[in-house]
Parts: sequence; C-alpha cells; structure tokens
Amino acid sequence: MTDFTALGLSVPVMDALESEGFKTATKIQARTIPFLLDGRDVVGLAQTGSGKTGAFVLPMIERLLNHEERPKPGMPRALILAPTRELAIQITDAVKTFSRNTKLRNCTIFGGAPYRTQTHILRRGVDILVATPGRLLDHMKQGNIYLDEVEYFVLDEADRMLDMGFVDDVTKISANIRCEHQSVMFSATLNDKIKDLAATLLKNPEHIEITPEATVADNLIHKVMFVARHDKHELLFHMIEEKRVSKALIFVRTKKEADELAEIMLEKGYLVDAIHGDKQQRQRERIIRSFRSDKIDFLVATDVAARGIDVKDIDHVFNIDVPIEAESYVHRIGRTARGGKSGEAYTFCSKGEFNLLQAIERLIKMRIEIDHDHPFPQQPNPKKGKAKVRPRPGGPRTDRAEAGGKKRKDRKDRTPLHKQSKHRKGQSAAGKASGKPSKSRPAKGKSDQGKPTKGKPARSGKPFAKSARPKKSGGGFDTLKRRA
Repeated sequence: MTDFTALGLSVPVMDALESEGFKTATKIQARTIPFLLDGRDVVGLAQTGSGKTGAFVLPMIERLLNHEERPKPGMPRALILAPTRELAIQITDAVKTFSRNTKLRNCTIFGGAPYRTQTHILRRGVDILVATPGRLLDHMKQGNIYLDEVEYFVLDEADRMLDMGFVDDVTKISANIRCEHQSVMFSATLNDKIKDLAATLLKNPEHIEITPEATVADNLIHKVMFVARHDKHELLFHMIEEKRVSKALIFVRTKKEADELAEIMLEKGYLVDAIHGDKQQRQRERIIRSFRSDKIDFLVATDVAARGIDVKDIDHVFNIDVPIEAESYVHRIGRTARGGKSGEAYTFCSKGEFNLLQAIERLIKMRIEIDHDHPFPQQPNPKKGKAKVRPRPGGPRTDRAEAGGKKRKDRKDRTPLHKQSKHRKGQSAAGKASGKPSKSRPAKGKSDQGKPTKGKPARSGKPFAKSARPKKSGGGFDTLKRRA
C-alpha cells in the first residue's frame, strides 16, 4: 500500500484527505497520480469502486493550484465529462471534498436542473466543470461556455458513454478544446471501441490496468439462480428473508417494472422506492439521500442509475433480469463490496436469458456459480426433445428400396391432372384396336344413347356462321331510324 504522503501532494490536499480519513492510496491511485502529476495522458482501467475518481481529481487540483488569477467567465480550466447525472453529482462531491481547503470554484451542469442557475454560476467563472455531454453542448450553442482555456480534460466511464450513444458528442466537445491540454480516460471495461476513442482523444497515453479486463472483486460473491419468469418476485422476497438483507439495490430492465415492483414491495411492508430516467432530478436526489440515510432499505433501479449510486453500505444486489449488455453486469454488481467491504450479488435467470448469461461469462472470463438452493428451481439448460410426428393414415409408407424399387400394387395412379386426358385418349384408342369397349367419357352434349345431356353443347370446332347468330332486337341504328 502507498501512503498519500509519498505521492508529493500539497498541504491543502493532504489536509482534506486526512479529514476524510484517507491515509493510503488505492492501487489505481498509486499508479495513476504520478503520471498525471508529470503531465502525461492516461488511460485507466479499473473495476468500479476502486477509487478511480480520486485518481484523476487529486492531480487535477494540484495542477489548478498553480494558477493565481481567477478563471474567466464561462471558460473553465478543467472539464470532466460523465455519462449520467448521478455520476456527475458523485464526482462533484469528490471535487468539493478534496478542494475544500482551496479557493477553486466548481460547477455541475446536467439535464433536468434549472438552466438559468447554471448560466449564472458559469458567468461568475469556474475552475472545474463537471458536465454531461448533452447539457454541455446546449450551453456551448448558447455561448455560455467556451473551452478555449481547458487544460485538463477527463472522460469518466468511457464505456458507458459509448453505450449511451455519446461518442459523437464527445468528439465534438473534444474538438472545441483549443489549447494544449492533458487528457485522461477512465473506464471499467475495455473493448475495441474504447481503444479507438482513446487513440483519437489522447496522445501517447500511459495504459494502466489494475485488474484483468472486466473482472469481479475478490470480496464479492456473485451467483446465478435459474427460475421461471413468473416466480422471480417470489424468489426475491424469499432471498430477502433468507439472507436477512438490510440494504439492497434491485435492478430491473424497464421503468415500468421498477415502479410495479416498488409498489408490490410497499404493499408487503418494505421500505422501498424506485429510481429511473422518468423521475425528475430533485426526486432522484431525494431518493438517493433517503437510501444513504437509511430512510429506505431497498432501492429498485434501472441501468440509468447503475453508476450514479455511491452508497458504501449496500450488502446485496439483486438482478431481477439478466442485463442485455454484458458490461452492465460488472457495473451492477459493483454497487456492493465497495471500500474493501464484502457483498453478495444474485442474478435471476429464466429460460429466455441463457444467451445473455453466456455473454457475461465470456466477458468476465469465468463461470458464474449456480445456486440451486431455493424454492423455485428450474433446469438451467433443458434439452429440447424431438418434435412428435403424427402417424400417417393407413400406416407408414413402404420404402421403395426394400420393395426392390417397384411401386406398390395398391397404389393409385398418380398421373398429373393435365396429362390424364391424353392418357385416357391413349387407352381409348388402344381399346378400339383390341375390340374392347372404350372407357373414355362421352362427349359433352350427348349421352351414350345419343340424348342431349345437361351442360354446354359440344363445339364442332368451326366458328358460328353469320346466319346462325341470334339477331338483336329492340335497339340499334334501324330502331332509331324508324323512331325518327
């Protein structure tokens, strides 16, 4: 373990760390801070809850302390981009904590908050700006923010940023940073898209990887439980009572499911609330404060809140549905076992979610332990039986190979319909030649006795003569002439 005093941090920053009880740096902090203090670009890869925020905030404060003049209105010196409002607030709390003994000013802008208030703070001048991409671009279009003075640029949770479709916004924002600047990118997972983005935004970065790609913390127990979809809620209630859960985060896939599950739990007497994208920002902040202060014991959330909830004493995480994106699994279960504490995470998987579970196992490069010890077990991968074949009427067909390649005698003639008339004519001609009576059908219009039959008369093959045609009456040119 590395002590903060060995990293060369200033007295104001050290006093802030000591007041918060931080004495030793985490692995990602110990390896990242020296490179950032030297002005190098850094790509950091570490699991959630490893101290990534402190790894880029502490050297940022050290760099900004070298400026004696106040920042210009609407022109921040440091910019931190976060994918969600919750994460932006979490980063801002860390900035306020570590810069409390300095005169640095900070501001947080995100959607859902009052626009005029943000504009007023920006015009006063800020050193550190924490923002979500969408609201930042809005202020830039209105002329409230210029990035000409930015010298420290941080892209936090880069993988989540790409998952939410912010890659174009990040590129536009980065292109507006005019001066020479230091860039930092942190992510919990690493893939080809992240590498391509890093190659675009950073210059000869130092790659720092604390743990293998997309691994799970050693102090976290995570298991999968196979259960039918209609039994998932009952299994959740069973696990809460069985494990004596005191504080848990419950993830669902949709906003509607979050509200419905919260209502069911309220009816059962649980202290619970739901958080998702449809909640107003003030409501979301109030709910998170209630969760931190133990006013509620259970929080039902969608993936929007997966990385913005920083509550240290969450002991259990329940995934009611297997996440569609494999990377989201790492961030969901990373809400527990934080700060060196132990935690447990359980994922409920139904038959239609096996492929999603396999994608997660491929990502984390390990098999997730299966827990069968519950009242609603289901086979993890039942073998599909062969489709039942209905028996043919009259018994099965006789194989031609077994019959010597000959047709069955009792088989009816299968001559196509359009060839049957020629076939019958051939039989009729053969019958006349042999003196046998013909079995062909009589011609239309006459029966065997020469009597007319019902139906259309037989055609002779010649067109009708003019005299044979019926005359029209009651009209025509002659009639008009007589009337005239």
